[in-house]
Amino acid sequence: MKIILLKDIENVGEEGEVRQVADGYGRNFLIPRGFAMLFSKHGQTIIDQRKAQIEARKAQKRNEALGFKEKLQGLQIVITMPAGDNGKLFGAVTNGIVADHLAQMGITVEKRHISLPGNAIKLVGVYDARVKVLEREYAVVKVEVKPQEA
Repeated sequence: MKIILLKDIENVGEEGEVRQVADGYGRNFLIPRGFAMLFSKHGQTIIDQRKAQIEARKAQKRNEALGFKEKLQGLQIVITMPAGDNGKLFGAVTNGIVADHLAQMGITVEKRHISLPGNAIKLVGVYDARVKVLEREYAVVKVEVKPQEA
């Protein structure tokens, strides 16, 4: 099914783009929720007329995301967790824990946008966490895991 996106949809495309999607996904999810419309010449004409507005919104979104990336880049988070003598954690540091620590610093990030090496940190040390700010733009945040003092 060929559709025109009316909003940005993650893993599908951005507003104003023409995409080919599965019939059921388009008919049962995207179109009823107002995320897309069926492709037609009339719909394409409407999108072409709104192209300048769409491009301005995209540029503003990119500038905000790049500003957010600059804010995140170089941040260091220190997480204290109970650990054994060999440095192995009792539990693991997950993307949810990193998101909570960022929230305590006043930075709101969805946990699904944070990727850790090996999906979770299980040893004491310093790691790089990637935070997705745009479709292909990532900020790197240092995560230092320290053993909890007894």
